Amino acid sequence: MEHIRLGAILLEGGIVDEAGLERCLAIQALTGGSRPLGQILVEQGLITAPELERILDLQRTRVAARNADVADTDVGCASLLAAAQAQNATEIVVSEGRPVRMRVACEWRRLTNEVLRGPEVWEFVRELMGPEVLEELAERQFVVHAWNRGALGRGSATAFRQFDGVAVRVTFAAATAPTAEAAGLPSAFLETLRAGKGLILVVGERGVGRADTLAPLVQLVARDPDHYVVVVDDEPMPLPTEGSLVVRRRYGISPQARAATLRNVVREDPDTLVVADVGTPETFELALRAAEGGRLVIAYLDASSASAALVRALNFYPGYDLPRVRATLAAVLRAVFVRHLLPDVRREGTVAATELLLVDDAVREVVRGGELADLGLLIRADGSRCGHSLDRNMLELLVAGRARLEDVFARAEEKAWLLERTKELQIDPR
Repeated sequence: MEHIRLGAILLEGGIVDEAGLERCLAIQALTGGSRPLGQILVEQGLITAPELERILDLQRTRVAARNADVADTDVGCASLLAAAQAQNATEIVVSEGRPVRMRVACEWRRLTNEVLRGPEVWEFVRELMGPEVLEELAERQFVVHAWNRGALGRGSATAFRQFDGVAVRVTFAAATAPTAEAAGLPSAFLETLRAGKGLILVVGERGVGRADTLAPLVQLVARDPDHYVVVVDDEPMPLPTEGSLVVRRRYGISPQARAATLRNVVREDPDTLVVADVGTPETFELALRAAEGGRLVIAYLDASSASAALVRALNFYPGYDLPRVRATLAAVLRAVFVRHLLPDVRREGTVAATELLLVDDAVREVVRGGELADLGLLIRADGSRCGHSLDRNMLELLVAGRARLEDVFARAEEKAWLLERTKELQIDPR
C-alpha cells in the first residue's frame, strides 16, 4: 500500500525531502483534509504543476498494477475477471498449458505468469458459462455464450477444443453505448445515416470494437418513435429504452443459421436493420435486397479499408452476376465507414482512427463499373467531398497528441506521405 501513496512516491524519487512533505501534510491537516496534497505541494513551490501531473500518472499506473495482481494460486473466475477489468482489458484468453493473456490498448499482455492446468481452465469455463457447457463442448468444436457477472462485467465467451485441451476467449462489453464522438463517427456520416434508407457498411477488424461501433449507431437511428429497429447480433449491446421500438434477434454461428435469421427478420419489415456480420454470400445478398426494398440497413463487414470491403463483397459472387450486383450496390450504397483502434499515447486505452467513403456520383460510377482501387484516390484527394482517408485521420490524431507515430506508421497506407507531413508539422515521434 505504501508504495502507491503520493508522499511515498515523492520521497522515493528524491523530489521532496521529509521536512517539506511533513510541512505540507500539516497544512492539509489544518484544513481538515479537504485540500489535495498535490495542490498544497504546488502552492508551496516544492513541485511544479507538470511534475505533479507526471507523478499522478505514475501513481495511477501503480494502483492499476496493484489491483491487477493475480496470485499464481488464485486463478479463479472472479479473480481473473477482476484483474482484467482493473487494467481496462477488452478481452482475455484462458488456455490449458499457457499463461492467461489479456488485450489492453490493442496489445496482448500477460495476466498471469504461471501456466494453467486443465482442471483450472475447466473450472473457469464452468463457472463463467455454466455447467452445461462441458457437455456441449463434448459434442461440438466450440460453444458461444453471453455472460454477466454484475460488477465484474459482462460480454461474450467462446469456449473451444484445441490440440492442447480446452481454451476460452472472453470479451468485455461496455455497460453503456459510447457517444458518437467517442466512437469517432464524423458529422458527415451521421447526416447520411439520418437520411434513413439505403445500405451503410461499417467496416473494422475481426472481433475488435464491433459492438462499440454499432451501439451508438443504434442509439441514433432509434430516436424516431414511429420506427421499428431490429438488431441482429449475439454480442451484448446496450439498447435504447426510449424512442423507436428496438428488438434484438439472435444471429447464430453457421452461415445457414444466419441466412435463415435474416430472412425471418426481413419478413418482419423493419424500418432499420442492424446486422452484426454480412461476411458470407447469403447474408450480404439478403442485406443488399433489404436495402433495395427501401429500408436502412447498417451491416458490419470485416476488412481493412472501404475499397477492401467492397472488393470482398464482390468476391462473394460469380463473374456472370457482377454487373447486376455492381448496379444494385451503386444504387443502394450510401456510405462505408471504417474504424480501427489504436493505442492512445499512454498505452492505457484506445483511440479510434477512421476512414469514410460517402457515395456521390463519382463514387457511384466507380462502384458500377470501375476499378475499386480508384476509390482510395477519390477520398485521398485534397478537399474531397466524398469522405476522408485513414491516413489523413491518423495524421489528425498525431497533431492532436492522441496517438503515437509508431502506432500510426504501422497502419498507414501511404507511409512516405505520412512521414513527409509529420516533418512539416514538426511532430515529436516520441
